[in-house]
Amino acid sequence: MLSDQEFNDWCRGVNLPQAARQLISEIRASEPIRRVKSSGINVRGDYASRKMGKTIQFESHKIELPGVEEYEEDADVLEYYDQAYQITLEFPSSSGEIIKASHIPDFFVIRKRSAGFEEWKPESRLEKLAAKQSQRYMCSEDGQWLNLPAVAYAEKVGLYYVTSQ
Repeated sequence: MLSDQEFNDWCRGVNLPQAARQLISEIRASEPIRRVKSSGINVRGDYASRKMGKTIQFESHKIELPGVEEYEEDADVLEYYDQAYQITLEFPSSSGEIIKASHIPDFFVIRKRSAGFEEWKPESRLEKLAAKQSQRYMCSEDGQWLNLPAVAYAEKVGLYYVTSQ
């Protein structure tokens, strides 16, 4: 983990907007906002992170655990936090009404040159979500899955949002 001085230097180095800096500071100082749960379709667990010096939760041993292992070994990842922040998304329904939905991305990641939210879902789940909420989820021409309102939210404060499988 970064020291306070290293974090401040990183913020200056990437020219981080004040809104993003405040949000990241809040995330860094907080515990996860929810505990992950097991259900009939997933296996939850805890990963003892050397990089973070604490336990990181994951909600899927096939999707999220490999993501955690990737964060742990990736030199570009400086810090990562599980279930770190709740955002409110706004998007039109198929009938045109504005829907407000609370969303907790799986991880918040601080990288050497950027920071943002990362969601890990199996492609089959993303396909079902896109069929139900096409104004929220879509697959781009290059095969990347997008949560459009989440991308808009993150960009508004100077961060990124990606969906991985």
